[in-house]
Amino acid sequence: MTWVDGLLAAIAAPDEDAKAVLLAGLALPADRTEWTVPDLPRLPGRPADLRIEEHPPRRRQGLATPHGRLRFLHAIWHIEISAIDLACVACLRGAGMPTAFHADWLRIAREEAQHARMVRDLLTARGWPPGSEAVHLRLWDTTRTCADLGEHLACVPRVLEARGLDVNADLLPRVAPVDQEMHGVLHRIYLDEIGHVGAGSGWHRHWCMERDLDPETHYADACARVIGDLRSPFPVDLAGRRAAGFTERELAALT
Repeated sequence: MTWVDGLLAAIAAPDEDAKAVLLAGLALPADRTEWTVPDLPRLPGRPADLRIEEHPPRRRQGLATPHGRLRFLHAIWHIEISAIDLACVACLRGAGMPTAFHADWLRIAREEAQHARMVRDLLTARGWPPGSEAVHLRLWDTTRTCADLGEHLACVPRVLEARGLDVNADLLPRVAPVDQEMHGVLHRIYLDEIGHVGAGSGWHRHWCMERDLDPETHYADACARVIGDLRSPFPVDLAGRRAAGFTERELAALT
């Protein structure tokens, strides 16, 4: 199986376990290997019994109730399985990039599969397994809108996934007193995601510098086209975003 075929197969695989098996067997491409970037499928693979709705019912329960936490964790599970697909897309769009780029995003895809399994196992142990809630594919739809690798790196790790840092930083202190097990899972995800967003920051700068583009300007322009308003709808995790490579000008624009 070629690198491109393997990535497409992982995106099409139905769940985090099947995706992880395919990712484990992939061999990295040689340095600066070129290929024709394929069109992305309209939908990624998902379990057959998973309900996908454009506008699933909003989670009205707060984190203070066990049911509210289960509904929140179900949403996190789907974000993590989606993140596997988004890391694969980064690799697909990375034709001509160094092998180190692909090593980073393959590692990230594998870590996202671990996150999805952690959340799934917690949900299953509590009687609310994946499939108990409807999900949406807005992350995938936004990713398909990106025109090239530069826009992907600007908008996916540095906007969509960075907002996960904002959410987690706000939630962790509130979850700790009521659910230590959930807190442990979310804290592990938070720490790993700082590295994932940081990889996006570093490789976005690399991509821009190879094209004599100013990274901050390209970031703002790409976000304006793909995302619209790049300001976070959540309290901004300044410490986490700084650790993930955001500049002070970028943080100022977010707030």
